[in-house]
Amino acid sequence: MANGSTGRFSAFLELMRPKQWYKNLLLFVGLVFSKELGELDKILLASLGFLAFCALSAGVYTFNDIMDRERDRQHPNKRLRPIPSGRVSVAGATVFGAILLIVGLGASFFVHWLFLLVALAYLVEGFSYSLYLKNLVIVDALTLSTGFVIRAYAGTVAVDVPVSPWLVICVFLLALFLAFGKRRHELALLGDRAEDHREILKYYTLHMVEDMMLVSTATLIMAYAMYTFLAVNQYMMVTIPFAVYGVLRYTFLVHMADKGGEPEEIFKDLPSLVNLVLWVSAVVLILYYAPEEGPLIG
Repeated sequence: MANGSTGRFSAFLELMRPKQWYKNLLLFVGLVFSKELGELDKILLASLGFLAFCALSAGVYTFNDIMDRERDRQHPNKRLRPIPSGRVSVAGATVFGAILLIVGLGASFFVHWLFLLVALAYLVEGFSYSLYLKNLVIVDALTLSTGFVIRAYAGTVAVDVPVSPWLVICVFLLALFLAFGKRRHELALLGDRAEDHREILKYYTLHMVEDMMLVSTATLIMAYAMYTFLAVNQYMMVTIPFAVYGVLRYTFLVHMADKGGEPEEIFKDLPSLVNLVLWVSAVVLILYYAPEEGPLIG
């Protein structure tokens, strides 16, 4: 009996995809870049917002898995997920997903009423993707990227700081780059069976996706470089090599090591993980401790 209860708990926990909650760390970006990291009340608000989006995203993942269960059974990895494998019933997953959404929206209300509106916008975007937009070529990747921008915007709303246009464009382009990397991985992994798993893949080819990755990579690096040139502190330019290496390293993993299925693969790649730690450390040190030299341009 104990083993059965443990197994069900494990299955429901897996259904929430906690490995993907790192995406909600974007809610702290506004806090860090607005130099509010020393304000305890804002840290608590951002943390509550983070937990709210963990619940909301888990709810969206649950309902998406319910709708995709038949196609997921054709995927070599996704067929092992709780719903397609039969470890969690559709009825049980439906109730569980509804509870997650209620908890997430309730927590959002306690952050701020405007934060609740942003959370609702995230749900509209998430369900629109699951129900229809994921079947539109290119629009599917743009929609996924918009979800990342909504997370970052929610973080600025939670701590009541202005939204930087550089935050929006850099987050959007990074998410777009990762989305095309994921599409490439699916095409390479599934081959001729790609369409059976995800219908939209019949419109993509490896060559096309690689071109799209190239465009998003170039624009992302340029946008980040421009941000550092125009930042309040020109020492932010020091972080450009870390940003460039991170993007190119992930491109390497996608093409050479076949690890582009999910962005969290970078946490298993030691060079990527070290580079991420160095980038975060450099950003915090420059923003909070380096003398302000003013932007290089303007």
